[in-house]
Amino acid sequence: MASEPGSTDLGGETLAARATAGARPKAAADPVRLESGAALRAAAVRWLAAPALALDTEFVRERTFFPRLGLIQVGDGEATYLLDPLAVRDLGPLAEVFQAAGTLKVLHSASEDVEVFYRALGVVPAPLFDTQVAAGLAGLGTSLSYQRLVAALLALELQKGETRTDWLARPLSAAQLAYAAEDVAHLLPLYGRLAEELAGLGRLGWALEDSAALLDTSRLEADGAAAYRRVRGAGRLGRRQLGVLRALAAWRDGEARRRDLPRSFVLRDEALLDMAVRQPATVEELRRVPGLEAQQAARDGDGWLALIREAQALAEDELPPEPWRPPGAAAVRDLEQRLRAVVRERAAALGLAPELLAPRRALDAVLKSALCDPAPRLPRDLDAGWRRAVVGEALLRAAAAPA
Repeated sequence: MASEPGSTDLGGETLAARATAGARPKAAADPVRLESGAALRAAAVRWLAAPALALDTEFVRERTFFPRLGLIQVGDGEATYLLDPLAVRDLGPLAEVFQAAGTLKVLHSASEDVEVFYRALGVVPAPLFDTQVAAGLAGLGTSLSYQRLVAALLALELQKGETRTDWLARPLSAAQLAYAAEDVAHLLPLYGRLAEELAGLGRLGWALEDSAALLDTSRLEADGAAAYRRVRGAGRLGRRQLGVLRALAAWRDGEARRRDLPRSFVLRDEALLDMAVRQPATVEELRRVPGLEAQQAARDGDGWLALIREAQALAEDELPPEPWRPPGAAAVRDLEQRLRAVVRERAAALGLAPELLAPRRALDAVLKSALCDPAPRLPRDLDAGWRRAVVGEALLRAAAAPA
């Protein structure tokens, strides 16, 4: 049977129908603790039969580059499970569940959890329904926290007491376990309310499309050549300075991964920018760069100086391009305002935040294409899926219209 518009078919039922079945709030029960491979395998059999699962993780990352998984929470609508990955080393049964196409995985603000799962299991939970994404598309607001969404839709106030806890410590306290269980206890009821609302608006497919985009793991792979673009303040530098910054930022990215340390622990952004601007040539000059610790400079300074010399020797065509800035002409400002007006009008008609339709970077890309290309083009995030029909084609018409 073909799915209705705005829905996805899973095993012959639409998500909209499943949203109202098995996703109603239930009386709280003690969570089931999974601390052996046998317990996980038995639970996974149940999960594979579930139409939807609520998922969350607890991890620690304050002093490491890679997240360290401390707990996995699963809810199937009947029970809440707390899986201890420090006790259960073989998570293969959970990986099998994650790859089951007939079981929808429901998470809130899933981006970090997707990374945690991918690094721990080698797979991601698909298909995915992100309740934060769904809330935005339902017109409830962008980037709503789980606590605020539960309060808004379920009229429940959740505690936040364990947000800074050490999830790698054992044994976990009763307060930790209760907090962790609550993080998935309300996800399926939220999913039910949101999916029903979105199906009525014809936007359920939008939420699934945007949720699926969060499963792209290419963003997690090392890309040292592009690391300099994440350094705040890079847009103020000239091309030769950007060449130095690119070399140093790529080094920092590789070292952060190798040492398993946050990037800022290896070298702070301010020090990167200062070295790119000053381009010290000697150890003595390096010591005068603000923000560099003497011990750090002694350990890594020779390598930094070599990278700076290599960047200084690059030919002009090997340097990074300067960040594009729109010309200050009145006609360009008028075009930019026309593009923004298109997004504002479309967003107002849908009752959505304009940045959900077209974020600033996407509008800048349309403006650049209109000024620099023979024919205006849309960036990737506006050129496919629901955004092209809703706002992308209107932006193309506005970009191509004479001033």
